[in-house]
Formats: sequence, C-alpha cells, structure tokens
Amino acid sequence: MRTRTLTIASFFSVAMAATLLGALFTTQLQRPQAAEARSVAATVPAERPAGTVLTLDTFKDVARANNAGVVNINTSKMVKLPRFRDPFHDFFGGGDEQDPLAPQGGSRPDRMRQTSLGSGFVIDKDGFILTNRHVIEGADEISVTFPSGKHYDAKVVGRDARTDVALLKIEATETLTPLTLGDSDKTEVGEWVMAIGNPFGLGGNSVTVGVVSFKGERAQLQLQRGTNIDMIQTDAAINPGNSGGPLLNTRGEVIGINTMIVTDGMSRGNAGVGFSVPINVARQILPQLREKGKVTRGWMGVNIQAVTEDLAKTYGLQEAKGALVSAVTPGSPAEKAGLKPEDVILSADGRTVNDNGDLSRYVASRAPGSVVKLEVLRDKDRRSVSVTLGTFPDEEKEAPAEESGRVKLGMTLRELSPSLAERLQLPRGAKGVVAAEVEPGGAADDAGLTQGDVIVSVNGVAIESLDGFDRAVANAKAAGRARLRVLNGQVYRVVVLKLK
Repeated sequence: MRTRTLTIASFFSVAMAATLLGALFTTQLQRPQAAEARSVAATVPAERPAGTVLTLDTFKDVARANNAGVVNINTSKMVKLPRFRDPFHDFFGGGDEQDPLAPQGGSRPDRMRQTSLGSGFVIDKDGFILTNRHVIEGADEISVTFPSGKHYDAKVVGRDARTDVALLKIEATETLTPLTLGDSDKTEVGEWVMAIGNPFGLGGNSVTVGVVSFKGERAQLQLQRGTNIDMIQTDAAINPGNSGGPLLNTRGEVIGINTMIVTDGMSRGNAGVGFSVPINVARQILPQLREKGKVTRGWMGVNIQAVTEDLAKTYGLQEAKGALVSAVTPGSPAEKAGLKPEDVILSADGRTVNDNGDLSRYVASRAPGSVVKLEVLRDKDRRSVSVTLGTFPDEEKEAPAEESGRVKLGMTLRELSPSLAERLQLPRGAKGVVAAEVEPGGAADDAGLTQGDVIVSVNGVAIESLDGFDRAVANAKAAGRARLRVLNGQVYRVVVLKLK
C-alpha cells in the first residue's frame, strides 16, 4: 500500500512539474521579446547591433516595413521568331500544323513582342530603383508596378554588366517607401534573411525566409572576363521573377540583390541554392550609374589565375597566395610596365593579394590613370613594378542578333563585336564569326560546333566578318568539306564541316 501511495504521489509530482513548465513556456511565447532578450543577453556580444534578436514578430515586421518599396518590373521587346523548329516541340507532342513557330510559306510574322518579369526596390524618395541588369536588358518598354497596384513607366539611368546591376528612375505621384541599404560585409553565414519579390509573375509580392548559406570565392558571379563578385548564397527561396528583388537581414536592411539560382533541372524551380549581389558592390557603383549611366574601371591587361599549392612550391612560396600572370595583353598597361607571363603578383599597394579574384576586384575599384604598385615574384626574385591603369574596355551597343545574324550550314552566324567577345571571355583582340545558334542535326552540329563557338579561320584563311566566311566557304565548296579552326573561351580546336 505504501509503495502504491508513493507511486501515485510521484505521478502527481511529475504532472504538476509538467504543468508548471508548460505554463512557463506559454508565458515566454506570449512575451517573446522580453523572454528572448533575457535568454540570449549573455551570449550575444555587446557590439552587435540592436534588433538582431529574433522574435515571433521579426519577419512580419520586416515584411510590413519593406513590402511597399518592392516593385514588380515588366519589360517588353520585339524579337525575331526563330528560323528553326523548336527542338523540344516533338518531345512535348504536336505536329507542324500545331506549331506556331513552324514555317508556313512565309505567312507567319517574323517578329513578335516578348515580355518578361522581374523585381526591384526603391532606394530613395526621388524614384530611383535598383534591379538586375539582366531584368531590363534589351527592353523597349519598362514599367513598374507597386503592391498598391499603381503603375509607372521607368527609364534606365545606368547599368553595369560586370555586376549585373541596373538603376531605374520613375516620376512618382505618390509617397514612396525607400528601403534601407545595409552593410553586406558584416553579413555572416547562418544569419537569417528574407527575400521579397514577385516569383513567376503570380501577382503581388511574396516573401521567403532562410539563412545565409555561404559567402566567398565559391559563390562567384563572372559575367564578364576579369571581374569576379563574391556573391551571397542563401537557401531563402528565389524563383524566376525574383531577380532584382532585395535580400534583407532581420533589421530590415538590404544586404543583397537577388540575382540567380541553381535549379533542379527543367522545372526551373528553386533548389535551395540562390545567389545575391552584395549590396556593397551596388553601393560602390551607384554614384557612377547616377551621373554617367555606366561604370568606368581601372584595367591592367593581364590574364591571371590563382596560385595552387603545387604552383607555390615551384616558386618557392610558403603559402598558396598571389595571382599568377598567365598572359599579358599586347599594348596594355601591364606590358608597358614590364609584367611578363608567369610573374606572380604578391601584393598591390601594400595589400596582400590572396588570389586572382582579389587582384581583379582591387584593380577594378581604382580609377583609370591611377598608379598601382605591385610586388612581383619572377624567377624567385622579388621586385617592385608600378602600373598606370588604363580604362576597362567599354561595353558597346550590340546590334540585335536578328539584324546581324546569317543562317548558313545549319547555324546562325553573327559578327564578333568587342562587347560580345568580352561576354564570351575571349582573348583580347580575338576575331572571327560567332555561332549564335546551332541547328540540331545540321551540318554544323554534325561537325561538333556548339553555340558560342567562334570560327577564326577556314582552311587556314583568317575570318574577320560574315562576308569573309562566305568567301572562304565558297572557295572550299568544290572539295565538299572545310577545315574550321574554332575558339571557345580560351580553348582552340579544329573541326571539319561538310559543305552540303
């Protein structure tokens, strides 16, 4: 009997303890700010900014304060319909009579208006809006829509391909809600973040929440040769239509511009790996975008790569640091200063050069005409080299592919403009014609040509224009085949094209 009494007493003791614990837990949930503040006060460093403690209302407050300043961007442009059949059409079913892109005796229009969607955010009350360059690139018309439903036409004030940032301007008739720009350099891995945008054009902004997954060299955006950006990687869902929208920290500050995602295949859906351009990168170029519409950067004229551990040993270096010069552009500031291939640049203006990206970013941050003092290792001897920077080649206005393209031998060829050469990461001064499209099963495809290949010679004859290519092919037609020297990126190869 005594044992049973003790057992019952123990049961009621445990029940009472659980009830008290539940009451305490409920009280903490009802008063999250005070409870959280007490619980983390001993673990949060005193120097951390106020407002970083998460509560049940944190993300609601961030969304409520910033949603009105995030816009949906609509763009449209006229494009030429493709000459070739859509390679995915048969896979998804349907015959030629159902294919709106299939040729129909010239009766169908050769152009159509193409629309696209993106996001952006207001940065001041004067109507300036930040977004991605790729959101508005090539657009004939740009309009922005606020969550209130108010529409405005927008004009491009400035854009920069090397950071994928664009600045728009609207003439607003209502009071705007500018977003606060934070300091992306202070953002830490594991920090909670929120993305706001208009995915898939569903209508109205939506928010997603995640953490900063990674920062640094692994998450790099290289849209143009010679310029790397260390991106912010996040698992906050970013989907098509989110591009250009803000990535915010828990204080409601913009720390990044949502730019691209790694998809899970043909669905184009989010796979938990998204990337944002750090807001400090955009902040640095904003004055130039406002005043000049473009960004002028310093240029040295070298191809550089990181120093691996094996390379470091061959140079007698204790650490795998520095930027190895793999090529020097003829006539460039680097050549004039005496830099040579296989030099290792160890420091710039007294700053240690950790890798090639480190040096590229520093040089790009300096104005043309600036003198950069380099510490260089050559043949195991250290020396000082001063380089007077030139101007990074401007991005030129390209003729649309439909105006300059020429269909021949199962591919659409384009003239190689300097800006297109930059985008294809070709050696400086490269010449040739570009395979903008390759028809599946055509002669070019059979030869192994792929989109983006640059044909630099035909049977040993250098090619510099579409007309030059036509002449060289005509001369080779009697033999039924032509030998093409092709460049893709930095790699050359030779293929044989059958002339049908």
